[in-house]
Amino acid sequence: MGDAMTDTEKRRWLRRYRQAMRVEDRLRDRIRAVRSRTESTTQALQPVAGGGSRNGSKQEKGTEILEAYQAELVAQLEKSQRIRQEIEAAINRLKDPMQREVLQYLYIDGLPVWKTANRMYISDRWVKSQHKKALANLEIVPLSSPLYGVL
Repeated sequence: MGDAMTDTEKRRWLRRYRQAMRVEDRLRDRIRAVRSRTESTTQALQPVAGGGSRNGSKQEKGTEILEAYQAELVAQLEKSQRIRQEIEAAINRLKDPMQREVLQYLYIDGLPVWKTANRMYISDRWVKSQHKKALANLEIVPLSSPLYGVL
């Protein structure tokens, strides 16, 4: 990537996957809300016996909004997957298996330090130490880079 990244920049780069997951969650929430509103509106706009209905366009609009959010979610899922692959590729290039595991738990699984320590049967302090070493050893090569797969 040219100049070496600082530890802060590496942390920011590693956090992208969890951020992408939060965007997915927000989109799912929007889809649920629109679906709920569309369903309740459809019920409320049911024609009464003997009356005509001009509410098809309102129902169609709700469907259009829902489809737009669903398309956005599909695009976000694809983006999240690309980000995860890029981050996992960088993590998997680390030589030390413990450093790989620490970064996987912290940045892919989103676990806090204490839970990572419990899962690995080590102390919080050891997790922090391994995290610091892993960041120092982490080499980031984006998937789009011509060097990807060469290392």
